[in-house]
Amino acid sequence: MDQEGQGRILAERLAALSPEKRALLELTLKGRGAPKQAPATGAQGVRPSLGALFREPGGGQAPTRAGAFPTLALLPEAVPAFSWVLATQDSPEGEQARLLAQAHRELRGALFRGVELTACEHVLGFGCGEGHELVALAARPGKFKIVGHTSSPGEAEAARELVRARSFEGRIGIVTGALGQEGPETGFDLAFGLEALGQAEERGPLFAALGARVRAGGRLVIGDLFSKMGLSLPHLERMALPTVEELIQLLSANRFAVVDCVDAAREAANFLHDAAMDTHLERLQWKPEDARADAARTYAAIGGALRGGAVAYLLLTAEKRPELDPAQAEKLNRERLSAARFYSELPHNWLYAPQWRAVASPPRPARDASPEAPARPLHFLVFADKTGLAAELSRRVGAAGGRCTFVHRGEEFRRNEDGSYGVPLRNPEAFLRLVDEVSRGEAGPSQVLYLWGLDAPKPEELTVGQLQDETLDACGGLLYLTQALLKGSASTAVSPSLWVLTRGAQRVGGSGEVPGLLGAPLWGLGKAIAYEHPELDCRRIDLEPGGGEEEVGQLWSELRAHDHEDQISLRGGHRHVLRLARYRQWDWDGAGRLQFRADATYLVTGGLGGLGLLIARWMVERGARNLVLLGRKRASDVSTDEVREMRGRGATIVSLAGVSVDSDLDYVMAGIAKRMPPLRGIVHAATEVDDGILVHQTRERFGRVFSAKVAGAWNLHRWLAGRELDFFHAVSSSTSLMGASGQGNHLAATAFLDGLAEYRRALGLPGQSSNWGAWAQAEDEAMQALDARMRKRGVGMMPSQQALVVMEQVFGQAPSTVGVMPIHWPAFLGSLPGDELSPLFADFGSEAGPGRAGSSTRRELVRRVRGGSREEGRGAVLTWFREQVAMTLELGSAQLPEPEQTLHELGLDSLMGVELKKRIHTELRVDLPLQALLSGKSIAELAGALHEALRSGVSPAPGAQV
Repeated sequence: MDQEGQGRILAERLAALSPEKRALLELTLKGRGAPKQAPATGAQGVRPSLGALFREPGGGQAPTRAGAFPTLALLPEAVPAFSWVLATQDSPEGEQARLLAQAHRELRGALFRGVELTACEHVLGFGCGEGHELVALAARPGKFKIVGHTSSPGEAEAARELVRARSFEGRIGIVTGALGQEGPETGFDLAFGLEALGQAEERGPLFAALGARVRAGGRLVIGDLFSKMGLSLPHLERMALPTVEELIQLLSANRFAVVDCVDAAREAANFLHDAAMDTHLERLQWKPEDARADAARTYAAIGGALRGGAVAYLLLTAEKRPELDPAQAEKLNRERLSAARFYSELPHNWLYAPQWRAVASPPRPARDASPEAPARPLHFLVFADKTGLAAELSRRVGAAGGRCTFVHRGEEFRRNEDGSYGVPLRNPEAFLRLVDEVSRGEAGPSQVLYLWGLDAPKPEELTVGQLQDETLDACGGLLYLTQALLKGSASTAVSPSLWVLTRGAQRVGGSGEVPGLLGAPLWGLGKAIAYEHPELDCRRIDLEPGGGEEEVGQLWSELRAHDHEDQISLRGGHRHVLRLARYRQWDWDGAGRLQFRADATYLVTGGLGGLGLLIARWMVERGARNLVLLGRKRASDVSTDEVREMRGRGATIVSLAGVSVDSDLDYVMAGIAKRMPPLRGIVHAATEVDDGILVHQTRERFGRVFSAKVAGAWNLHRWLAGRELDFFHAVSSSTSLMGASGQGNHLAATAFLDGLAEYRRALGLPGQSSNWGAWAQAEDEAMQALDARMRKRGVGMMPSQQALVVMEQVFGQAPSTVGVMPIHWPAFLGSLPGDELSPLFADFGSEAGPGRAGSSTRRELVRRVRGGSREEGRGAVLTWFREQVAMTLELGSAQLPEPEQTLHELGLDSLMGVELKKRIHTELRVDLPLQALLSGKSIAELAGALHEALRSGVSPAPGAQV
């Protein structure tokens, strides 16, 4: 193994030691004469610069590339296709260069996030190199003038040339020489250096000069690598890394107090991650003696140290505080640096958006993908549409040796002479009877196709009541079908796969119309089915609005496919799959500058409580002076006080309690037209909660939630279709993107809001839907306790003040659907059961880390159940089941429940039951009925049923005794 690889591995292993063992090792090695860190004021070596990668051998400068700054950059996740080495040589139009430029924008935006540049007049850039950082800063808003300092005459000349090329001669001046002697003037509002400390031969004099030149109250901004250990690591001595302790001393001695600091070590390590570096160096023909190859390998070692936690990449802002003595400053700096946040905790990392991605290759046929799997008879239970697609598919099924059983809408349950059925849409008992009849015998349905959503009318001419009825009918049929599949008396070992089809309910690539808007709620309900009941393998497919010659063939390929994609859109003969992706277009320069109009009226539904009330107050703080707040219920004392406070700020607030946006909008709009300025914006935050797991839901319960969200939103759209609006913004919960148990009606209603935003944009109208994680008030102790519990699963709560900072970023140019969620992906993915991640989260799969269970768990349990004694097998299953119960109930590994206890005694409710059932299915591929978990059986009895299922390979039937 080469020296760089050894250094990388050693750094990771050292970082994995406990603090006590690491300190002991450092003392031992120092006692043996290991080299010590240089003192803060002494001379250090000069760090190899990444600029070497941009130069040809012999010192020539490579052609300038977009975003080609010779520093590290930040990637929130490792990107397998990205190579930072190749990116330095890519053309400006290349994908590698695009990712490189994006990573550098991320870094520079975050570096100056705590500085109001427009308030600065004089800026000092130290260690400015060849001037790339200076011209990037000069391009941002503000009239400040910049002095760039470098100790290298060659770099100074290159910087002046770059400044002239960008026409910044009037704003940027370049000086050289010792900063502590006859350098630039004093009184700077801001001094900054990005990876400048490694280029300084003496850091003590540098900080002394900065302390003398930054005015009182001025800011010092630093982005750099710092060793977190006093131990010198192999191959890293030459990096001349200052330690965190040295940083504390340098800041404190010169009376700088840290005001903000984040550690972006993981993001910098993601940037430096290049698993195929040796191959890439060979491809570039960089020989070992080439300075570029040497720099690349050196920074690869740094990547290992960053990943292992031995090195930090700090982005800090400090304030010049002359009144502090060094001891006070040291205490303050030590506290704040020890409490540095992780970069992933910054609010701009909370933004996500669903994206449709084109897939080049078609799915593989199931038999080709898994030839050892026994062929299952093809029996399709088809809830037939009226457009003819069901008939076309039936011919394909017949040609493959299978059969179809058609189900049509009917006034009453009946079995027709041709073997098809008629089922009344709003009768759940009819669905139960249907599933019971078609599942008799050996050839029950292998696939269930729900095509009734294809018959939904176009929305344009529908009244509010008609649209609500149509969406409820579509969802109600799917809901009752799902309940029948779950409650039916079939005892087959494998549940049928459920497919939900819509047409034109999704907008792919931000183009095209959304004529199938009424099918959008089916996608939300389908997400709830997939989340609560993975055994149904619920998959959703959206067909092209106009159909096409290849459509039936494509759809048939999907039905016979063997991959894990469960959200698919077919467009123009191409397959697209849904992914959750980060939304990276944070407007660093515009942060804090959003203003609402004082001469306009804004309507906030749900504005008398919860999120709607918080948004209303924020709008007043941002300049809104005329608000109409609607609430379905009576105003609380809190909302009354809030309204009084907003009026005290000079705002005209019309508070209308007991007003429903789905039925009382005529009255509201007439009042606005008579007494207030023109209506220019809508925030639709109205909501109604009626949570419950799917087996307990009804059409009526869906209707209560749909009235506030679906009917209310459509009523607003119809009323305002001809009005000029600045925004039409629907606000809801992030569960609509991530999925959740017990919120099927909410997920369906929010999917309509997401679809309506796309529908409006397709018409050239403003439309947006934002989906938020939980908000928390700082003084709410109950919320803090809930936040701590949620963070264990990787999803935290958002402090309201930070959430409002994000709010302004999702108004305007953001995607039509955006999620705002503080997710710690390693913890979140690690908390999910099974070994296969949802395809929706594929972009974050590299963050899953070790410790996921899944197929290995099942293999080990099956081995012990079938290969060992009966006592050993039952004991292994019992231990595993007790651990799962403890995890579901958040009891902790030290509080395993006793075998004789029942789940009811332990406090397991239906929502927890769904979660436990999901864990069992995902990890063991055993479908233990929910009613069995809630029946009052002891943990030992339930574990016994799991043991028998693993031994026989057949899950307990829904009606069987456990």
